[in-house]
Amino acid sequence: MDSLTHIVLGAVVGEAAVGKKMGNKALVYGAIAGSLPDFDVFVARFFDPVDALFVHRGFSHSLFLLVILAPLAAYAVKHFSHNPRLTMLNWLALIGLPWLSHILVDIFNTYGTAILEPFSHARISFDSVPIVDIFILLVLAAAVVVILLAKRKNVLRKMAAWASLSLTIAYFGTSAIIKTCVDGETRKSLITKGATYTRIHSTPLPLTNLIWMVVVEDSSGYTISQKNLINGKTTHKAYLARNEGLLKGCENNNNMGKLLNFTRGFYTVEKSSNEHLKIYDLRFSSLAGVYPQAFVFMFEVNCNDGKLLDHPAHPSRGIIPRNVKNLWNSLWQS
Repeated sequence: MDSLTHIVLGAVVGEAAVGKKMGNKALVYGAIAGSLPDFDVFVARFFDPVDALFVHRGFSHSLFLLVILAPLAAYAVKHFSHNPRLTMLNWLALIGLPWLSHILVDIFNTYGTAILEPFSHARISFDSVPIVDIFILLVLAAAVVVILLAKRKNVLRKMAAWASLSLTIAYFGTSAIIKTCVDGETRKSLITKGATYTRIHSTPLPLTNLIWMVVVEDSSGYTISQKNLINGKTTHKAYLARNEGLLKGCENNNNMGKLLNFTRGFYTVEKSSNEHLKIYDLRFSSLAGVYPQAFVFMFEVNCNDGKLLDHPAHPSRGIIPRNVKNLWNSLWQS
């Protein structure tokens, strides 16, 4: 999820954990603890641009690191806080639960989270919630406002915290069900048409869970479409050839295998104007309207360069007023 969502989620979890004993300070501690795993973005700057893709949401998001560091952090904060009202268990809940919430919600995004490091490098992703989801953000932000305005012993604080957390849990659970339905309907449609395919990838567009990008892979490329859950219509957007032949000559670059592994094989290749290559990761869609430019990640690579990437990849989600307006209008098209 985006940083702001992690902040407000961590704050609400902190309030639910020890808000009655600590008041608004629980929001602050929870917000900080809920943001800790994403400090890996600063560490990633010291790595090769390809390796940096795996540093983010890697070991920093593992359950193993949480189990090791959360008790140590709780002990340190307890030692320096001198707050007699909070026990070691209270501090562990205040640090550990927001941290855990960060890890758990991230596995619903497409980027993938290595929660089993160092025992497994597998990245778990349910692909059912966008990185930026306006519904979750507004629900949690509203809860934080209510908590801030209410007095410490006011029952509204507890109600706002638990109601928003319940809605969040229900929303993430529903998103997984929606994804199952989208994939199932896509397979059924392909079978009805007699179309051949190898894999299906689906994920919602940024901001909402109501419009999904569906990528259907065949032997040579991908059909890109968008499914509107409001009217049930599926709109064809593009067919993109994989063009893996353009990668000939890149076999000796060790980073190429890593980069293609990052895309999980969902990629298309184009020649760049400067004779470099452009590789698009087809798993992430921005709000822009035209593919392949609408994909969040585009890597401009140079196979003759040992680094492969000259600079880190910066995601572009296309969340600008024009695209948001187009998204809103497309939601309600009949």
